[in-house]
Amino acid sequence: MGLMPGSHKETWVVKCPKCGRVEKACKHITAAEVRLIFRLLRDGVEVFEGEEEFEDFERAQGPPETPRTHLYHLGKPRFSLDDLVLTPRTREAVEDALAEIRHADLIYRRWGLQKVVKRRKGVTLLFAGPPGTGKTVTAEALASALGRGFMVVNYAQLENLWVGETEKNIEAVFDEAAKGGAVLFFDEADSIFYQRGASAAPWTNRDVNVLLHHLENFAGVAVLATNMPLTLDRALARRIDLTVEFEMPTTEMREELLRRLLPPRVPLAKDVDLGALARRYTLSGGQLLNVIRQAIRHTLRRGKPRRVTMTDLSRAAEAEISKGTFLAKDHLGTWTVDQGRQRVGGYG
Repeated sequence: MGLMPGSHKETWVVKCPKCGRVEKACKHITAAEVRLIFRLLRDGVEVFEGEEEFEDFERAQGPPETPRTHLYHLGKPRFSLDDLVLTPRTREAVEDALAEIRHADLIYRRWGLQKVVKRRKGVTLLFAGPPGTGKTVTAEALASALGRGFMVVNYAQLENLWVGETEKNIEAVFDEAAKGGAVLFFDEADSIFYQRGASAAPWTNRDVNVLLHHLENFAGVAVLATNMPLTLDRALARRIDLTVEFEMPTTEMREELLRRLLPPRVPLAKDVDLGALARRYTLSGGQLLNVIRQAIRHTLRRGKPRRVTMTDLSRAAEAEISKGTFLAKDHLGTWTVDQGRQRVGGYG
């Protein structure tokens, strides 16, 4: 059957392989089937005779284009500088970055730094420290203080199996951040700015080269966050303007974090002592949030009266600390069989 859709029903040309040309229907093709086929064609449905024909068509079309908005998440910062609980050294480094960004015209034009560097440069910061110490929150607070959007790079969409497409995606991300003036954030930067070398695949080395090139020429604000700075490519050091180390919170900071993270409407027993909890357990801000959530779970499971007790918080803190031991354990183990009960020990 052949079908030539037009703007009006009268322009259709329908051919049945047995009856020839038909007006509306024939013994083998009903009018409803003709209308269905036309609707599918109008909606862009295509049919191929086998997988090979489909693959030939795909190759002729070229690589699928990744929508730019899929390469990143752009949003309004949720945190401000007042939300941060940082050590004095970390806060001072953040303030240094803000000072340079806010007074860029003074530094480059009036004080003549552009004559030395020949071109105006943006600011690239490296946030490094243990998990849960506030790197992402601080990056958002930095964007908030500058009155800018917060753009988080989506690595899953950034990398593309087609040759040259990853480079185009990287360029698109930097272009969009520059146009919108957003703070560009690379979370877990070690997964994309990793060390190049002979053992790495050629295309991965090329991708890191492209990233470094765009980062060096980026005129905006970029923040890289990592828990593993030793795995970053060494050439990144020259592109970094400021390094900010996020340290584990002190006892006083932990108590302040607990007071901020604990919702005011959560009912507490009289024996709850946040200061004692902060002194006893050396945990990061992210871990303290986990402690509060786990303590609430204990309370809900126990039933009424629903009040979070000091025991709930202590048990939750112990469980949070034990996660480190759990993750360090070899769960594959070794196979052992209890011949008496035919019990298998270990995991497979």
